[in-house]
Amino acid sequence: MNKDTTKFVNCPGCKISTEWRTDNPHRPFCSDSCRNKDFIAWANEDNAMPGNPVYDDMLSDDF
Repeated sequence: MNKDTTKFVNCPGCKISTEWRTDNPHRPFCSDSCRNKDFIAWANEDNAMPGNPVYDDMLSDDF
């Protein structure tokens, strides 16, 4: 890749700058470790998309 067209992004996990390459299997993450930590955070519901709750709090006792 030409240096003038090389793109760098910050890893969403550790925030270090990493080269954006199509042959990077962990893209946009810098490593398998950062990718796995992100997946685990989503699976544990530590991360969430902003928005309104799916269920009304008044109905939550029914579930």
